Amino acid sequence: MKKSVKRLAIIFVAAIGLGAYEQFNNPFSFIRQEYTKLTNNKKGYQPNYQQDRQTYKTDLLKMSQDKVENASAAVALDATKNKVIYSQNGDKKIKVASLAKLMTLYLTIQKAEKTNGWNQVVDTSSKGLKELGSDVELGGFKFKDGHKYTVRDLYKAALVQSSNNSAIALGQWVAGGSNVKFIKMMNEQAKAWHLDATFVSSSGLENSDLAKFGYAQVGGKDDANMISAKSIAIIADHVLSIYPKAIDDAKQVYEKVDGQTLFNENSLLPGRPFYDESLHVDGLKTGYTVAAGLCLVATAQQPGKDRVITVVVNDYAEFSDTAKLIKLVNNHDSSLK
Repeated sequence: MKKSVKRLAIIFVAAIGLGAYEQFNNPFSFIRQEYTKLTNNKKGYQPNYQQDRQTYKTDLLKMSQDKVENASAAVALDATKNKVIYSQNGDKKIKVASLAKLMTLYLTIQKAEKTNGWNQVVDTSSKGLKELGSDVELGGFKFKDGHKYTVRDLYKAALVQSSNNSAIALGQWVAGGSNVKFIKMMNEQAKAWHLDATFVSSSGLENSDLAKFGYAQVGGKDDANMISAKSIAIIADHVLSIYPKAIDDAKQVYEKVDGQTLFNENSLLPGRPFYDESLHVDGLKTGYTVAAGLCLVATAQQPGKDRVITVVVNDYAEFSDTAKLIKLVNNHDSSLK
């Protein structure tokens, strides 16, 4: 009886060993994989810079007589076909204000989805971030003492109200507490997508504005994010590709977070002054600094048609010009009719 039990035990162990060998090609592979996991955990979260890579082509519509004259740069992207269909200085690197937050949001969403981190509490205790949130010109969403804010709370504040302190806090959460490391991640992701972009801040503010809060940590004292309008459109497309729900969040005119009311400045949304039902605008991101001017990324999709992403930069008539650009695209692109 004892011999039979011993024989069964030997067979069982051998079967496990054979299964491990078949799964990992050799008996030591499993150990090596576990060691790699432990090593990576010590390094902290690492984004996948290659995730969601797409190939974009340029096939401009023939409407040279029509210009978005007030914008320093303008682009329209057919997001369904990954095709740039309108470009006015679209490849020129330019200051884009808070449109740069789309890269911050992309990397935040990637980590939140990958680590089930939407309900994780973010460190908002920094004196500089609290002062930024309370600033008359650059603030809006306040980090209150004794309050805890989750990744989802700050994501909504950064997307809907373009909260600068929320964007910086989210970036630090992604990068394990380091603002400088996160900005490096932003540039690495842009490089992986072959974008013409240079990031120096996660909020979109220029270093001249960030200095008094202690966050002008990358580049020179007057440096700003420099990104082409085409690159912004592609970043927006990547955000929607990994997290389509961003459209539902970005279309909210008002949003409540921790008792504070977030106000969406996108005046193309329903109930706002520039709303036009025929345009079917449903997002996405506003931006403004004195240096960059008024900027807007808009998303629109007619029922059963391709989704369009438009970008206007440094445009004092950003809403009416975006409406004009969407109409131009709809009238000239047969695939959108």
